Amino acid sequence: MVACYPGDGTGYVCHVDNPNGDGRCITCIYYLNKDWDVQHGGLLQIYPEGHNVVANIEPLFDRLLIFWSDRRNPHEVKPAYATRYAITVWYFDAKERTEAKEKHRLGEPIRPSPRTSCDSPFPSA
Repeated sequence: MVACYPGDGTGYVCHVDNPNGDGRCITCIYYLNKDWDVQHGGLLQIYPEGHNVVANIEPLFDRLLIFWSDRRNPHEVKPAYATRYAITVWYFDAKERTEAKEKHRLGEPIRPSPRTSCDSPFPSA
């Protein structure tokens, strides 16, 4: 996936990439933002499960970020005030992906796993 945030305060709400067992197991994000300044915003905030910390990652040029795609790493993109580019690639677990596709084919409901958003016990300042 290629993402472009136009720089008008656009961000992305807190989420988990794989809340329903769709096969995604690892998220890889590569940033393409030359001369990025923290004042531009656009930080990726990750709320690692079981830890009372927030990881604030600047989308700096040539930075590669890798993390688990499931509920262990809810994350969000804070508002960006300069054009922000990123490429995201997911690595899939073949067995989980096959099972998810079969459930979809059969019309079975997809149930989210627990803690699929940023319901962190601490503020996301």
